[in-house]
Amino acid sequence: MPPKQDDTQKILQEIQKVNSDLREEIKGIKDDLRIEMKGLKDEIMGKINEIKREQKDLSIELQGAMIKINTLVEDADKLTVKDKEFEKRITTVEEAVLMAECKATERHLRLRGIRESMNEDIYKTIVENIAKYMEMKDEEIYESLDLVYRVNSIIATKRNLPRDVVVQFTTRKLRDTILAKGYREDLIIEGNKVIILKETPRKILRKRREYKELVTFLGKDTRYRWEFPEGISFNYDSERVKITNTRQMRQFL
Repeated sequence: MPPKQDDTQKILQEIQKVNSDLREEIKGIKDDLRIEMKGLKDEIMGKINEIKREQKDLSIELQGAMIKINTLVEDADKLTVKDKEFEKRITTVEEAVLMAECKATERHLRLRGIRESMNEDIYKTIVENIAKYMEMKDEEIYESLDLVYRVNSIIATKRNLPRDVVVQFTTRKLRDTILAKGYREDLIIEGNKVIILKETPRKILRKRREYKELVTFLGKDTRYRWEFPEGISFNYDSERVKITNTRQMRQFL
């Protein structure tokens, strides 16, 4: 039996109501979703803008840091230049002091190997033996001497060796003459061979020790000359060689 027209109409109205309710619900969901998406978008854009501001601030800070770094580098360069100038001045002063020390000792000789005894008269011993060595009179040597003394030496005392004797002459001429003769003829005092040395400032002696390897390489047959304030010159393979620092020495060796 077919449905009545009233029943059909009622069914259609219910379907329309369901559709209307469904559309309203869907519209509500869409509105909520749109609002939520907008909120999320605003939040994301806020984060992005915050990051951009932080990047901008960081960029400004970085630029400031770079400016400070460049300023520090410039200051460091200036300090380096000043430091080099200061070192140069110090070197000049040190060389002047060394030159003065060398000048002060240019009339001195150091004698090594003279037997030491209690209550010795070292002045008399030097006068008599230098006079004999140089074939001069004792009076001449007396007049040519300013000072004679033994050098205090802890090393010599520990090794039970006689301390060196420093002789200061009134002129450089006699000192140089004795020094030159020492290369040709030994000085013998009380049966012992005495080594005749120039009196050289300790700082220069320490510098010369750095060239020991080169001196050993040259051997006894090669004559060499010490340079001031440091270095050494000599003839090698028919050429005159002058070395003024240890770096040049290593390159030569």
